[in-house]
Amino acid sequence: MTNPAGRLRIQLHPGGVGITSTRPVQAARLLVGRDTAQTLRLLPALFSVCASAQATAAVTAIEQALGLTTNPNVAARRRQLVAAETVREHLWRILLDWPCSLSEPPDTPTMAAAMAADGAWRATLTAGCDLFVPGADAGTAPSTDPARLELANLSARQVFGLTPNTWLTQVDALPALLTWAGGTQTAAARLVRRVLAADWAGLGRSAVSALPELPAPDLDRHLAGAQPTVDAFVAKPTWDGAPRETSALTRQLDWPLVQDLTGHFGNGLLPRLVAQLTEVARGLTATYAVTGTPCPPPPGLSVGVGLAQVQAARGLLVHRVRLAGEHIAEYRILAPTEWNFHPSGVVAAGLAGIMEHTAAATLEPLARLFITAVDPCVDFDLISDHS
Repeated sequence: MTNPAGRLRIQLHPGGVGITSTRPVQAARLLVGRDTAQTLRLLPALFSVCASAQATAAVTAIEQALGLTTNPNVAARRRQLVAAETVREHLWRILLDWPCSLSEPPDTPTMAAAMAADGAWRATLTAGCDLFVPGADAGTAPSTDPARLELANLSARQVFGLTPNTWLTQVDALPALLTWAGGTQTAAARLVRRVLAADWAGLGRSAVSALPELPAPDLDRHLAGAQPTVDAFVAKPTWDGAPRETSALTRQLDWPLVQDLTGHFGNGLLPRLVAQLTEVARGLTATYAVTGTPCPPPPGLSVGVGLAQVQAARGLLVHRVRLAGEHIAEYRILAPTEWNFHPSGVVAAGLAGIMEHTAAATLEPLARLFITAVDPCVDFDLISDHS
């Protein structure tokens, strides 16, 4: 049966790296002609991966197109939902995929407990209100401390070996990371230790740069053109003529530990793994303040057009909508996977470097680890014809 979410096919061969995709990047066309209420009900079924980020982008874009400002309490709750989702998605990789890289079984009991705590976090934020109705109103979110504390405790036991806040404070540069990895027995620490010991920390390093902040009018011009041109951009996006990266690593470049590691290893394997750990720890310790100011539409857009940019777990997610009255005239979605898994993007360049510097016996497992460290939002097939 065909997977409705599509798949990536990543091929390693003597001539380089080939990446092809069956992701339905034009699926948003199914929303055209529907009213806004139908669209917001249907969208989670069409785009179930990172559903909170998808729902937040959709309702924000529709609010903008309707000329509505977003209630600050609602905006804060939506941000928390996306943050909780990001923690959960990274834990999925750390608890289920990282042990496999050590030839160990996935930690499914801890992940099941994390899912339950994530559900409690989400239920608290959405209690008594529908956050994904245009113009929604809500009071200040009730405390999510119990659910976050449960996730923090799970992460302390099974990921960090100490509290997330202590890990953030103490593990602030490469020497401290070496000490932590050498003295902690969680699978995450042992994987970091193995990557360092095997001299894999810089594998996958490339010259592909981070996606910069995108001014709404400039991005809108890329997404508002003729359908074939927009489809080509959405399927294989570039910015200023070059592929770019948007990921946990690019989001965490401001953090001292990640800054230090990229100074040593560029955008190679170790900084990517540590960026996911950092994002979990920061997500579990962050303060989600209400700004007190309504969120107006971004300037420079036409009447009836909304464009929302949301940092989802795997990178920048963009929704653009144009309304005709209460109905959808155009809907475009630009997802992070299309940036990161561009045929000439950061994964293709990184895997080419891994092929050049890795023995055949370890090529496939290292390639898989690198791919999951960048993290596609769909399954992938890895075919190695390299010899």
